Amino acid sequence: MMCLVASALAEAERHWTVTLVTLDLAHDSYSPSDRVSRIRLSTGGGLLRSMTALHSLIRREGPDIIVSFLTRSNCAAIAGSRMMGIPCIASERVHTTSHLSSADGGRLKRALIRLLYPFADRIIAVSHGIEDDLVENYGVAASKVATIYNPVDTGGIEDAARVPPSVDIPADFIVAVGRLVPNKNFAMLLRSYAAAKIESSLVILGEGAERSRLLALARELGIANKVHLPGFAANPYAILARAKFYVSPSNAEGFPNAMIEAMCIGLPVISTDCDSGPSEILQGTAGASKVTELTMAKFGILVPTNSEPAMSAALQVMSDAPNRKHFAAAARRRALDFSLDRALAEYRSVIGAGLPSFVGGRRLDVPA
Repeated sequence: MMCLVASALAEAERHWTVTLVTLDLAHDSYSPSDRVSRIRLSTGGGLLRSMTALHSLIRREGPDIIVSFLTRSNCAAIAGSRMMGIPCIASERVHTTSHLSSADGGRLKRALIRLLYPFADRIIAVSHGIEDDLVENYGVAASKVATIYNPVDTGGIEDAARVPPSVDIPADFIVAVGRLVPNKNFAMLLRSYAAAKIESSLVILGEGAERSRLLALARELGIANKVHLPGFAANPYAILARAKFYVSPSNAEGFPNAMIEAMCIGLPVISTDCDSGPSEILQGTAGASKVTELTMAKFGILVPTNSEPAMSAALQVMSDAPNRKHFAAAARRRALDFSLDRALAEYRSVIGAGLPSFVGGRRLDVPA
């Protein structure tokens, strides 16, 4: 998403020089456009080293404005921008309270967010649930926060979906996408899938530390022959386009990009009603009450978080062809609300109108 936004801004605002900075040395799974300069720092994942390295970079490069993505980058960017007197827009990509409630060092990270986030010039939240969390729990003024949904590159996704898959997939399958980590709750999905006894196989795209545990659970449940974990897919859309429907069992989300991308190519969606994003997407409104049972929402099916009976029932309901046809059409309609042009206009509005001293500025640095 960072590469997509940085590239779109560089192409749309030809008078801006856009530099994309990453705090750590790692392989790039995605690449920005040729108009985006690229800087890699080596901070080893540490917050203090991130702050020090980014402060040195800001002092050397002298950007007119900083747009940061992800919590550690946000903290480092806000601290560095305050010391140098440079405007900073922090973009929060996760529901902070839910995401950090069980994370290592979560209490310290939440304290840092309460300390630093109020000093950002603006904050972009990727869902209204995230916006509400920052205002209610982290001392951020509501006037500083703008919600901008993550965009999808519809044309690019549709083109990629037509390419043959790079891995072997079953002829009949449903699909889930995400890192194989506890927060994504794929273990609950496996148990629900086993109980549902549907004919379709289950493909989970992604990689992570939970792989061996999930494979062991599939064997224990007697579904190992129907569960496929092909790992990270450089082109997931070729696989998504051939699935019957999409499932998200997460305990928490910031804004589920993969869900919108699946809807973009007409996949019906089942999701847990977790914090935050799925309800806004599938209900079509912010602030709706949490569901307590299987709910046929406007644009997909919602189930309570961590509810195996409800998820199992939802898998059975969506396996019915008329239901899939209905929600496939609804998914395509809803995906139109997340166009790249719309999101780009909102980003430009926040950068320009929110920071009038920058109008006509020259540089835009995007650390993550």
